[in-house]
Amino acid sequence: MTIVTLRPTPSRLAEPLDAPERYYQASPGRQLVADPARRRRVDFVSDGVRLAGHLYRPPRAVDAEPTPAIVMCGPSSSVKEQTLPHYAERFADAGYTVLTFDPRSFGESDGEPRCYYDPTQVISDYANAVSYLLTRDDVDPDRIALVGVCMGGGYAVSVAARDKRVAAVVSVGGGFDVGGTFLATLGVDGFAAFMRQINDLASREYATGRVQYLPAIAPDLSNGLAFMPNPEAFSYYARTSKTDAPTWENRVAAKSLQSYFAYNAVADAALVAPTPLLIVHGTVDLFLWPEFAQRAYDAAGGDKQLAWIQTHNHIELYDQNPYVEQATAHVVGWLEGRMDKPVGA
Repeated sequence: MTIVTLRPTPSRLAEPLDAPERYYQASPGRQLVADPARRRRVDFVSDGVRLAGHLYRPPRAVDAEPTPAIVMCGPSSSVKEQTLPHYAERFADAGYTVLTFDPRSFGESDGEPRCYYDPTQVISDYANAVSYLLTRDDVDPDRIALVGVCMGGGYAVSVAARDKRVAAVVSVGGGFDVGGTFLATLGVDGFAAFMRQINDLASREYATGRVQYLPAIAPDLSNGLAFMPNPEAFSYYARTSKTDAPTWENRVAAKSLQSYFAYNAVADAALVAPTPLLIVHGTVDLFLWPEFAQRAYDAAGGDKQLAWIQTHNHIELYDQNPYVEQATAHVVGWLEGRMDKPVGA
C-alpha cells in the first residue's frame, strides 16, 4: 500500500459558496482539443437498451491483437464526447483499448424517458460495457480496468464492488457522496426543502403522466431548481455542448434526482478489495470535496493508493493541462504495476 503524501486544502465543510467563480476563473490550465479521428463508433446492449459508444485502439496495435482495456465513464449528464476523449486518447497511446459510452437515455443511446439520470442504471450500463469488451477478440479478458472521471469515478468504485471481472479500478476527481455535499452546504432544513421540491415534481409526473424536467446546469439556484446549480458546471457544459458535444441536452428528469442524491460510493469502497483501487483527486474541489475522496480511500481495503493533484477547481481535471496529463500519467504508471506492460505501448 502506497499513499501519495500531498495533502488537500483544509476542510471546507463549513465554508459558504460565496464566490466559487474565483476558483475556476483563476485556473492557469491549457485547454485540450480532442481528435475525433482517434475513435470509432460501436454499439452494445445494456439491459435490453442499445448504447452508443466510442472505441479507441492503440495506434501501433494490429487489428486482431488483444490488448489490455479500459472502460471509462464520465461526469453527470455528460456524453461520450465530453471529458473522456482527452483521457482515452492518452490511454490508447499507452497501449490500451478504451471504451467510452453514452449512458442510457443520454446522447446517442436509446432509453426512455430521455435524460433520466439514475446512478443504478448508469452503474448497470458500466458493468455491461465490461461484458461487451469481453466479447471482443482484440481485448485481453484478464486485463480490463475501470477508469471513471467525476461521478464516473464513484460509479467505477461501485461497479468494482459488485464485479470481480475487472483487474483494477481508478477514480479521477470522483463523486462519492453528492447528497452529503448538498446536505453540508444547504443544512438539514435547506436540503429537505430542496428534496421536497423534487418530490413534488415526482408527484406531478405521476399525476399527469408527463416527465418533469429540470435544467441540467445553472449558475446557481437563484432562478429555481437545477441538476448542477454551480458556475463551474455551467461554464463547462455551456462551452463543450457547442464545441464538442451537440447531442448533450440541458435537461435532466427531475425524478431521477431522488436516486442521485441518495447515492453513496463510500460504502461501496469497502467492497472493492481484492481488486486494486487508485483514487486521484484534486486538492481544491468545491463540488466533489476532497474529504469524501479521503473517506472512500479510508473505507477501502487491500491494494489501494490515494494521489492528490494540485488543482484550482474541479473542472480542470476534465479537459485542461497539466492536470489531465498528470492524472493520466499517474494512472498509466499505476496500472502497469497491476496489469502487466500493455501490448503495443
